[in-house]
Amino acid sequence: MEKLEPHLAPVLDGRRRESFSGAARKRHDVLAEERALIQRLELLGLSKEDLERLPKGAAEKVVLAWWVRQRTTVTLRWVGERLGMGHYSRVSQAVSRMRRRPGRRLEKLRRRLAEHLNEKKP
Repeated sequence: MEKLEPHLAPVLDGRRRESFSGAARKRHDVLAEERALIQRLELLGLSKEDLERLPKGAAEKVVLAWWVRQRTTVTLRWVGERLGMGHYSRVSQAVSRMRRRPGRRLEKLRRRLAEHLNEKKP
């Protein structure tokens, strides 16, 4: 699978997620999210190294975790590992926090992502 991954990106680009099912959909989401996560980090003015230095519950990580979970089937564990949030339950708590009462700082970061990506609040 690792040898095939570089060849999958050109095939997946432009394809709607709905055109896949089951394991293929999950694999599509993981590959798409790897690329999308890097783009979102840049929009927030962060690098992967910056992300590693931030605390597990940093506002940027909370917003990114929420954003990823809104649009894909990647697991809480995947999000927690990629964002350096620790245990997957922290990701679940972050997503719940964004849904319930994000507060000014989180809302500002969410809007920043949405504005740059021309997205609406889910």
